[in-house]
Amino acid sequence: MKNILLIIPLLIFHLSVSQAQDRYLLENSFVRFFSDGIVEDIEATNKDAKGIIDFSKNEFLIKIPIKSFKFASALMQEHFNENYMESDKFPEGTFKGKIEGSYELGKNGIYQVNTIGDLTIHGVTKPRNIPAFIYVKDGKIALESKFMIRVAEHKIKIPSIVIRNIAEEVEVTIKSDLKKYDKQ
Repeated sequence: MKNILLIIPLLIFHLSVSQAQDRYLLENSFVRFFSDGIVEDIEATNKDAKGIIDFSKNEFLIKIPIKSFKFASALMQEHFNENYMESDKFPEGTFKGKIEGSYELGKNGIYQVNTIGDLTIHGVTKPRNIPAFIYVKDGKIALESKFMIRVAEHKIKIPSIVIRNIAEEVEVTIKSDLKKYDKQ
């Protein structure tokens, strides 16, 4: 009986440690969106994405602060935040879901997976299946994804005066290193 009482706390400790080892935070994240316009291309970058990936459950949550997108022009950034994205009302974009596909975090390689979940932009949530790559090299892990977003799907209104300069679909690229979550 005494041995069983000693084993139970050890099992609980082992399970909590192994689960924490499978959780990773986004680090050095880079998000870019690009709109191929007739008059001019529109591009913005964001280095403030935050997120957590729990590989033991194949679950993830990524949050991107909308006001952190940087443009070549301050006026373009102002229009983006005030007129299109309404950043005060909808301060972040999120993607929450599951990872499908096989990968080995302990083995060097490039693993193609699918991220399936709910993408929320401008207050509108849409189910998405977005391909991604997990890169493992000498114990370091990174992820990358490139996909298209239809502006109208997220009820982002484009004024008719500039409608020809903004593509109906915007290309989004996400890259990030992953750092083990050290819960202390």
